[in-house]
Order: sequence, then structure tokens, then C-alpha cells
Amino acid sequence: MNSDERPIARRRRGVVLTTLGLERLQGVITQLAAQHNQGLTYSAEALGSLTGVSPSTIRRLRAAKAGIDQRSLQQIFSALALDLTDNDFRWVDRPDAELAAEELAQPPSSVAAYRYPSGPIPLASPLYILRAPIEQRAFQEITQPGCVVRIKAPPQFGKSSLLLRIIHQAQQLGYATALMDFQQLDAAILSDGDRLLQWFSATLALKLGVEADPTAAWNTIVGSQLSATLFVREQVLRTVNRPVLLAINDLGRLFEYPATAQGFLPLLRSWYEEASHDDLWQHLRLVVTYSTDSYLPLDINYSPFNIGLPLALPEFTAAQVLELAGLYGLGWGDHEAQQLMALVGGHPSLVHESIYHLSQDSMGLESLLQTACTPQGIYQGHLQKLLAEVNSPQWAEPLRALVMGEEAISLDPLLAYQLEGIGLIKGSAEGWQISRDLYRQYLRQRLSVD
Repeated sequence: MNSDERPIARRRRGVVLTTLGLERLQGVITQLAAQHNQGLTYSAEALGSLTGVSPSTIRRLRAAKAGIDQRSLQQIFSALALDLTDNDFRWVDRPDAELAAEELAQPPSSVAAYRYPSGPIPLASPLYILRAPIEQRAFQEITQPGCVVRIKAPPQFGKSSLLLRIIHQAQQLGYATALMDFQQLDAAILSDGDRLLQWFSATLALKLGVEADPTAAWNTIVGSQLSATLFVREQVLRTVNRPVLLAINDLGRLFEYPATAQGFLPLLRSWYEEASHDDLWQHLRLVVTYSTDSYLPLDINYSPFNIGLPLALPEFTAAQVLELAGLYGLGWGDHEAQQLMALVGGHPSLVHESIYHLSQDSMGLESLLQTACTPQGIYQGHLQKLLAEVNSPQWAEPLRALVMGEEAISLDPLLAYQLEGIGLIKGSAEGWQISRDLYRQYLRQRLSVD
């Protein structure tokens, strides 16, 4: 079959579940409903949110009459932690009317319709790449009373995109939700522990629609931590009286203010511990994101970073790079994926930016790779920002050792914390090393010039 014929064949063929496949799928859905949805049947909309496909695709799949795309079936099975086998489906021809209806229901097929990849990926976007089973584990964990989910990854690895989907899943389950983004806080609040707790309490009440003023409940005699605890329990959780998903994005901003962190972070742990015997605290489900905790001066008994479910977002695999390239209409194979990953690894944002430009511009992959570290390269803004963050005299020698050598080295814990926090280095049992060759090449050039 030649390359001109392949797209036509894909459009006119689809898959339906066999009796065995339908039984396996329905068994898992029934089990999930019993565990996490009070035994109530999941709607097509809820299953679509859970698996990342459209509700209409779920309805066609359940009917087992109209064919769906095989990739969609694979995505559904993967999201539900099922292995798709050849015995689970069969191929069918798809009528022209069905194909036309599906075309209308899909996002625009032209890659020109995709916006420049910046910031979190919208919920409705087909460009979100599942990193199974992480999404499913997060969705399952938030159904547990008093849970904590900790999402750790370098900057621009997709933490905010995943957080949006966890919040959406909580809303589908009927939870109240509140998102707090510590990126939006200024230094005046972050440097004042008492002020931070009052801001936190007031913002939580506001986002949950609770009309309560924490300043009226603040008691200087008992202190800010207990005042905040009593306010959240009595004024917020008691008033809402249903599960509350509290999502804190970029909690790592607080690590830059040790005195404030040592007052605020143990408070989160104490609420988690209270949930073991307090019905009201069991309503609270906490999800936090951060880039690194390599250097955190907290007693292990008071740290919130050794409780709950830890989820470390990995880099994209070669298969996921190919999946994203396919969504942009690039006919890549393993060779192209490996070429790109040799430079940027599986860094989700850098991979996405590369594929976007290759789909929009006339440049080829070879040209993109050759100009990557030059002022004309597509990564120039990202690299300049990185250089500005590491351009400090006290970092000069260890940075030179990292960049000029190939082996992992030991670093001062505080320096390692700072460099890992911006995604420049990655750790292993042997020590620390530059996280990707793009950074090594660029910084070698800059250090030679300097």
C-alpha cells in the first residue's frame, strides 16, 4: 500500500467491540462506578472526561454497532488500565454518512487551526498526550477521603494541564473545587506567614462561595495556624458539607521563603492527619504541584512531602512524540523522533514547540536541529530565560563543571535544589548532570564566549 492510499483506508475502516471486549470494558466501568460513583452508572460525558475521548465516541462504542477509530479505542482502554487485545475488537467498514458526522464532531483537521503551544493545554484540546496510568491514578485517588496528591515535575512538563483535568474530574463527581495559583502571589504575601494564611483562608472561602471573613475569626492569642485551621474546618468545610478538591499550583514558590514555608506546609500535613478521625477534614482532597523538593529545611515529621500519593510526571516517550507528531499531520517514524529527542529529550514543551513549528513552517527537522542553539533557533527565548536564571558569579564554577563534563557530579544541596527547580539538571544515584543536550550545547557556547 503506498502513502497516498493509507489515509483513505484509515478513514473508511473502524473497529467495534466484540462480545468479549464489551464484557471486559463494562466490567471495569461497573467496578469503578461501585468504588468511586456510589454505584451509579457513568454517563457518556463522565466517561469521556475520564478517558479523554468525546461522549459521542463513547456512545458509539457502547452500542457496538458503529465503528470508531482504533486509536480512540486504545486510548479508552489505556485510561481504564486495560490491555487492548486482538480478541477485544473487530474491523468494520464505516458508511459515508457516519464518517461525515464524525468529521463534523472532530476539531478542525487543519494544523493551521492549532494555536501556538503555550501554557496549559485546554480541556477540549485533542493535543493533550496521556501519560497513563498517571491520569487514572490521580482520578482514583481524589475519591479517597482526606487524600493528598503530590505532582512533581520540572517547569513546562504539563503539571498545570494535568491539574485542569483532575479538577474537571472532581467536578464530574459532584465535588466543590478551588484552584489557588501561587504564581500569582507577590513577595509581600509570601514573606509574611500570618498574611499568607489570612489570604489563603479568604481565597478558599471566596472560591467555594462561602460568605465568611477570616479576619473576624482570627485570634492572635491562639495564633495564625490554629485560626486558619478552625476557619477552614468550621466556616468552610462545614458550610460546603460535601467533598472539596483544593488544588494548589506551583507550591514551590513558597520554598523561596523558608520561614513562611515552615509555618504553612506543616499545616497541610496536619489537616491530612486530622482526616484519619475527623469527618469534616475527610471532605478535603488536596492536590499540589511543584518542581523540586530536593532542598527543603523541614523536619520529616512535619513535611507534607512524604504523605499521600506522589506522582512524578515523566518525559515523553518516543511513542508519545510520534503520537503528537501524528496529530499535527507529520509522517514521522522512529528515526525522526530519536533525532529530536537526542537534542531535547522528552521535554513535553520543547517537543511540542518543535513539532508545532515543523507543521507550520517550511523548515525541516535537520534545519531546526542545526539552528537550535543559535539566535535564529526556535528555542532562543527559552534558552535566554534559562541563562538569565543561572547567570550568577557563585554558580560559575559548578556550572562549568556540569556543562563541560559528561559525568554526573556532586553539588551543594541548595544549588542542586535551585538548578533542578528550573529544569536544568536531573539527579541519579551517581550525582547530578545536565538534563538535556540542548542546554549543554547552548551553555558551552555561552561559557566559551564569556
